[in-house]
Formats: sequence, C-alpha cells, structure tokens
Amino acid sequence: MTSIQPTTSQIQPSVKGRAPATTFWRRSGQFSKNGTAYIGIDIGEHNVRVATLRSSIRPSNEHAWVNRHQFALPTGRDQEMTPQWLQGVLTAIKQRLPRCIEGETNVAAIALPIAWTHYQTVVGNDIPQIRQRCSEMFGQSVFQSAAHLCHWPVVGVHHGYPCGDDQYVIAATAEQTAGQVTDIASANGYNVQSILPHGVVLAHAAESLTGIDAQAVLWLSHASVLVAMRHQTGVGLTRTLPSLPEQILASEQPDRPLDAHALRPYLSDIATEFKATARYATRADMGGVSGKPILIAGPLAEIQGVDEIIATLTETPVAIWSYCGAKRPTPLAKHLDRDVEFVRRLDSSYAGALSLAWAAARCSSRGYGR
Repeated sequence: MTSIQPTTSQIQPSVKGRAPATTFWRRSGQFSKNGTAYIGIDIGEHNVRVATLRSSIRPSNEHAWVNRHQFALPTGRDQEMTPQWLQGVLTAIKQRLPRCIEGETNVAAIALPIAWTHYQTVVGNDIPQIRQRCSEMFGQSVFQSAAHLCHWPVVGVHHGYPCGDDQYVIAATAEQTAGQVTDIASANGYNVQSILPHGVVLAHAAESLTGIDAQAVLWLSHASVLVAMRHQTGVGLTRTLPSLPEQILASEQPDRPLDAHALRPYLSDIATEFKATARYATRADMGGVSGKPILIAGPLAEIQGVDEIIATLTETPVAIWSYCGAKRPTPLAKHLDRDVEFVRRLDSSYAGALSLAWAAARCSSRGYGR
C-alpha cells in the first residue's frame, strides 16, 4: 500500500450534517465576524503552536491561513510532573504567547496537551459518576483540580439522537488549568470561546482543511498518540494509544533524528491498535469496512516513510495531513515552487492549531457545538 495525496488545492465545504450532542468548555461573549482573526492555540507536551485563519476575499466561505508561530515549553523527556514544573509551563505560555494587536478582534479556541487529557468510553447514564471520578483523579494529581468534562456519542446522530444507554466518549481535563490558560490568553488579547479536545477538532476540521474525506485522524507525536474516528455527522470513537517507548526516544540524537526504519516496530503496534479501534467503531456505527484513507498528523507523520509503513501495516490508504487552502504563511509559501513535499509535511504538525482556528470560526457566544 502507498500513501495518497490530497486531490484539491482549495478548502472544501464542511462535512454535511449536524454534529453529535456535545458539551464543551466555553467563555461567553459577543463578537463581530467582520475582519475577525480566528486563532488556534495548540498546547502540546513540549511545544505550543499557534495558527491564524482570516476570512478570504474570495466569494466562497473560505478562510486563509495567514500566520503560524511555535515556541518550546520547559519540559524535558524525563520531566517529573511537579507543581513547580506546571507553574513553569504556565509562565512560559504567559511570556511567549504572541500578543494581539490592540483594536483587532481575535477569536480563539485552545487545546490542552493530549497527555493532560483523560479519554474514556462510557455509558451515557454513567457520565455523572465518571465526572466525579475524574475530579478525584485530577484532584490527587499535580493539577490539584476538579475535572472539566467534554462528551460526545460514539454513534452519530444519523442513527438517531443518543440516549443514556448509548456509549459516549468523555475527554476530561483539569478545570483549574484550563481556566488559567484561558486567563493568560485573554490577558494577551484573545477572545477565548472554547477549550476543546484534540480528538474533536481534528475529526471535525479534517475534510474542510485538507480536502480529504478520511475515516479517521491519527495524531502521532513523541509524547502522545491519538486516533479520532469520523462518521457522517462528526467525531466518533476517540482513543489515546501507546506513546513512543523510551528506548526509541533515547536513540534520537541531534545529529541522528528518528527515521521510519527505527519507528517500524512501534508503528506495528499502533497499526494493530488502529485496526481494533476501526473494527469497534464500524460495529458501533453499523457500517461496513471503510475504504476511506487514514489521515495522519503530527511531528512523527512528517518523517519520510512513516505514511507508507502505516499504509502497509493497516492495509489502508494513508494521507499526510496537508492544508489545501490557496493561501499559507509566507515562510512556507516561498518554498512551494521548490519543494511542495517539504511544505506538505510541515503542515502536519500544525494540524491541531489549524483545526482549532477552524473551530474558533464556528463558535457562537455559547461555545463550540452549540
């Protein structure tokens, strides 16, 4: 099997249909969409990536990718998670997050690190008890906080509106930390509308931003791996998968970066997990085996050959997450004529930030998905 390339150069319309019933963190507030910038702030385990979309002058309902920014967080590979470490991360975000120009309207959506988020599949009627358990878990952790819970049904509303006996995915984060990050962004001039889980935004924005109707988005980074299954009305089953083993991480050196050959044994495990997840999601959604591709994103997806390995191991077409809009930031655009493949792969690490910016453009004063 080989990987496939996007077949379009323009942003495609959003996936048709209504999104599943969801609950998301929100900050209310009115804003005008005229001349508004939509910002995605993707807080990772080791880096923060920020992407900006603005309304295009084109007659279509298209947004142009106009800016990108990245900065590192003070987190080592063997970092001990202590209150002092967490405070250092928040301080770094406060000091290095770009400030908005006074007078501009900047609507933002934020994601906390996948490793800071607890994903679980539960029965709808159990969500109140799960919320309490998650609050106990986060309260006893370095975050020392109650939990904020997002949830959505595994099966899309195209099969009928879900009830308490149906299965839901929950994504729990530390409420206090989410509030602290929101306050930092607000102090820097951002109008924060939602804090969203990666699984939700990656699945919802995938087709609009890449032009590819994928069955799933697979996020691959050094510290976290996540698969978000897609169905015709939005995001479905979402799971975190095993992260890179220590022995592989330890083999990476400044002059000897990881390559696809070194990653192959690990990718074999990820492929096995993906196939099990896809089978479960197919049964839940009462569908047949999907022939749609897997969309892979994240820093590991940028490594040459990773897409081919995953395609072979899963026996499924694979596409690297690549922005399909007509405009991109100048530092990237200048390389297009010389090395399209280079630019296409660099897009992959910004999949989260761009998906969050896309979500910010669809927020109302009640938050996303309302």
